[in-house]
Amino acid sequence: MAALGPRGYRSVTEYRFHEEQTDAIIRVAAYHRKDYCRSVIWFSPREHVSISQSIAKPFRRTSNTGLGSLNRLPLELLHDVFLRLDMHSLFYLRQANLRSRQTVDSLKQYQVVVSHGLNLFCALLRTRLAIGVSLFDFHNALCTKACDFCGEFGGFISLLLWNRCCFKCLQGALKAQVQPLAAVRKQFHLTKTELGQLRSFKTLPGIYSMKESVLKSRITVVSVHQAILVSGQQPHSQAQAQPANSGRNQKFNFMGSCALPYYDRRTGRVEHGMSCAGCQLALEKDIIGSRGEIWAFEARDKVYAQDGFMNHFRWCEQAQLLWRSSGEGTHQPTELPEAARRGGYFNSRE
Repeated sequence: MAALGPRGYRSVTEYRFHEEQTDAIIRVAAYHRKDYCRSVIWFSPREHVSISQSIAKPFRRTSNTGLGSLNRLPLELLHDVFLRLDMHSLFYLRQANLRSRQTVDSLKQYQVVVSHGLNLFCALLRTRLAIGVSLFDFHNALCTKACDFCGEFGGFISLLLWNRCCFKCLQGALKAQVQPLAAVRKQFHLTKTELGQLRSFKTLPGIYSMKESVLKSRITVVSVHQAILVSGQQPHSQAQAQPANSGRNQKFNFMGSCALPYYDRRTGRVEHGMSCAGCQLALEKDIIGSRGEIWAFEARDKVYAQDGFMNHFRWCEQAQLLWRSSGEGTHQPTELPEAARRGGYFNSRE
């Protein structure tokens, strides 16, 4: 098979490796883009230290206090009721007494959510959007792998529409657009009644977007897509919203999103997404991108699920070079890009 693309980028033949080498290959030739996760709603792991144990584990003692009239329900039905409760109600129900805490903690879905989605849980509580998301919704999102807009690995979730999305669609998909309420009201001439139909929240102070814009004030934001539907405009009219989302206004998309890993309910494996260190190396060597080709930077920025990355690795010559120069995983390759070592370009915020 002939190589496609610039020389030194795509290998001429498919690279063969043993299945048991997968973890080592990922450790050497792939990296997690931490800067992507920190460009949206993000909390330092330090903030979770004091609650990570208490929010997931019941007290080690028994209680004679029950759940009132809920005690009449069979346990299976009670679990189904709790599964359909919104996260705000579930959070406070768990604090009612020891029995309610034990019952909530016994739900596998709850344990998965607080173990792997704590950042998003905190975001929902602090934006007061938790009242509109059930435990079932949360767990289902956690177990969803693909972006709702393009089908690629979706490592993020849009809070207002509750859609899984990839980093590219978070920035550019029309349905993922988030704008200040005041701007949307003016742009679509919404009435007071129509405004009341929009889901909204006040942004959280933090550092957002790949430009690391600092936000100290809290601004009420809404979904542009939802505003279009409420205003009664035709779907093709969404193109009208595109200019409003360019430049500085795009930062609101980041303020309305949070990173969320993928949980494989069959294997129990968690994936945060990975990018190719070989593509980063190819850019640094001017093998690709020397003429500013957009596709080259998109290749560098793409985030894969594990299976997607391994398929990419079979044809990425520079990723294969890193693998071979590591002694097939016995040591770190000398040409490993600094961006791959650091997990992106942002400075540490720990």
